[in-house]
Amino acid sequence: MGFELEQLWEAVEKYAYHDAGTHGVWPRLVWERRNESPVARLDDAVEFLGKWKALRFKGGGRAFRRICTSWLRKNLGDLQRLQGGVLYSLAPEDFQRILDISSSFRDCGAPPTTFGKALHFFLPETVMLWDQARVRNTYKLRPGPESFVAYQRFGWKLLHRITSNATVNVLRQLERDHARTVGYFEPITMILDHLAFSPKLSARAVAALGGSSQAFSEDLSR
Repeated sequence: MGFELEQLWEAVEKYAYHDAGTHGVWPRLVWERRNESPVARLDDAVEFLGKWKALRFKGGGRAFRRICTSWLRKNLGDLQRLQGGVLYSLAPEDFQRILDISSSFRDCGAPPTTFGKALHFFLPETVMLWDQARVRNTYKLRPGPESFVAYQRFGWKLLHRITSNATVNVLRQLERDHARTVGYFEPITMILDHLAFSPKLSARAVAALGGSSQAFSEDLSR
């Protein structure tokens, strides 16, 4: 069973949460300010993660400020090197860098959903969202950084499959068409996230990549 552009568009059309309050803050907090210094965006990060239910751990926003400040001191250079990078165009060394900075975020004290959504906040064109309720439960993934990066690689592989008989322009057109439909721009990382809300389409995507073991391989060279 294949997976083509029409299946990704079907996932977009079936996604029913664009009018939700969480999506109301995404364009303002995430997309419009994505090129600003990560250090200057800490207040926005706390607001975004709070509204996207990613601060549900001891200490909440106050603890995240401490964790993120420590993490940024250690990883700002790598984070800035990834800024503006598009998931489709990432190289193996970029995925290694994502693994390194997500592992560091975990080691600084950030829970899985928190570091996953925070990395999407700082790198919205590069990193897909990561949570338990949808992503990890849908695809039966472990919570650690290795699985987080394997999920990003899954998105990368799926995009390359979709464009195997076309060009990257079909993805850019999908983004533009989607923006006209919902009233604001979402990059392909957000569009891929919508797949997790459809059991049928997400299963079809995994099958098209050879099953879970291949779709979510933790081998960064594959």
